[in-house]
Amino acid sequence: MADVETDVLIIGTGPAGAMCAAHLSSLGVANIAVNRYRWLANTPRAHITNQKALECVRDLGPEVEAECYLHGTHQDLMGENVFCESLAGEELGRMKSWGNHPLSRAAHQMASPCHMIDLPQTLFEPILFKTACARGTQARMSCEYVGHVQDQSGVTATINDKLTGRDFTIRAKYLVGADGGNSLVAAQENLPFEGKMGVGGSMNILFRADLSRYVAHRPSVLYWVMQPGADVGGIGMGLVRMVRPWNEWLIVWGYDISQPAPVVDASFATNVARQLVGDPELEIDLIAANTWTVNNCYAT
Repeated sequence: MADVETDVLIIGTGPAGAMCAAHLSSLGVANIAVNRYRWLANTPRAHITNQKALECVRDLGPEVEAECYLHGTHQDLMGENVFCESLAGEELGRMKSWGNHPLSRAAHQMASPCHMIDLPQTLFEPILFKTACARGTQARMSCEYVGHVQDQSGVTATINDKLTGRDFTIRAKYLVGADGGNSLVAAQENLPFEGKMGVGGSMNILFRADLSRYVAHRPSVLYWVMQPGADVGGIGMGLVRMVRPWNEWLIVWGYDISQPAPVVDASFATNVARQLVGDPELEIDLIAANTWTVNNCYAT
């Protein structure tokens, strides 16, 4: 006998898992959502929230939709993709994006009452998670999926409580694997993936700085910086991403994975930020910095 029973067990409480839980609870379907971490996303991660995603939010009710629009950056400020040598340097070009081309904007407006926004995962995830929990989802934080066994009538999953170190089992009619690109659920089911793992290296630098003098006149969420021969250990192209206009930013800067990953300490991160912004005296408030390996694969 399982320790706990439910209709649907959801592994992961990111946007996909939390959205699933919120809709199930709104329909009165019993569900449990499991998160291996103690809390939700602590970095911006996914951010461009498209029209279809907002339609899914709209189905949760006007109050949920209104909260997303309240916290998201409006489509008009998402602007265009900007390509430049640095934010303070020469601009190389712009590309109409995010439904802001006049013809695309008209098509989007005719297709739906919703419009895309830039809503970082740190803001989007809590909205969906609290909606799910308020409507009946049983959430289990600091609990890690270990594995599952499927039979003709459902699934029995083993979960490890990271606080006590003890395993417990959950019996469900359905199991949803919403545990990201390195999904353990998908791995256990031997689901086929296409693409290639480990195609590149990326360092991420999250910081606060007022860059309005460089960007307010040409709003964008993505400023692509091309600096061939850059001396910060990069591969010559980086990204300065707007998190909140115009004072919170995320730099994504590549490195060669055939070489050891760079040590991204405060000094190194500050120098990278100054080089991509193009301001050697830029004062920044560093929030976080790390490195990770980029994969290029998807489930089929």
